[in-house]
Amino acid sequence: MCPQTERPNGTASADRDFVAWNEEMVERYDIERYYERSHRVVRWLEHRRLDALVEMASPQPGERVLEVGCGAGHVLEQFRNVQRTGVDLSEGMIRRARARLGIDATLLRASAERLPFEAGEFDIVVCTEVLEHVPDPAAVIAELTRVAAPGGRVVVSIPNEVNIDRIKRTIRRLPVLRQLLRTLAAEGNEWHLHHFDLALLHRIVEGQATVARLRPLPAGVLPLRYVALLHGHTDTGRRA
Repeated sequence: MCPQTERPNGTASADRDFVAWNEEMVERYDIERYYERSHRVVRWLEHRRLDALVEMASPQPGERVLEVGCGAGHVLEQFRNVQRTGVDLSEGMIRRARARLGIDATLLRASAERLPFEAGEFDIVVCTEVLEHVPDPAAVIAELTRVAAPGGRVVVSIPNEVNIDRIKRTIRRLPVLRQLLRTLAAEGNEWHLHHFDLALLHRIVEGQATVARLRPLPAGVLPLRYVALLHGHTDTGRRA
């Protein structure tokens, strides 16, 4: 379990504890293996998520794109002919992203709760499968909307933990399915500090942004992921 995930008073020691714990999770849950060698059903779902993120962001040539929690660069790699910037708390992830993206992206180590950018600096801000990993997801939403330009697009995605947990329980009860989808069944959620669903997403954006568009993946009948386009509120999204 993450040490001092509540981070009382935002102390430096608590921040260091969280950074160290996050780095441990990065090593334990290899993002390269997840994207490239997980079960084909998982990879199919993740490709659907990537497609939905890009479609909802609707990037135009030359626009400024920021990914918060860029990991190893798999998402930022999908954005072409734009000015790409990525931040991640993990030095290890930044190294991997730099190896993937080369000099065509600006990559920085930073906390999603305290982004090192001016207000309104980016046309598109993407934060995908990150909110469940941070101590204060509402603070992250505030930062995403702050650094987005007026009229910019903020696109986030979250897991729908209720359905994911339901599927895992079913897989574990049926030996045939457990063998077939062992990657999904074995996937833990100790890296998740919050049990996300659509209701929690609406709670953390309340007063800061509006969910303008929502796409359940792979389908509305059984959503395992949600991709959302957020419109920041002028009074909170533009504060310096």
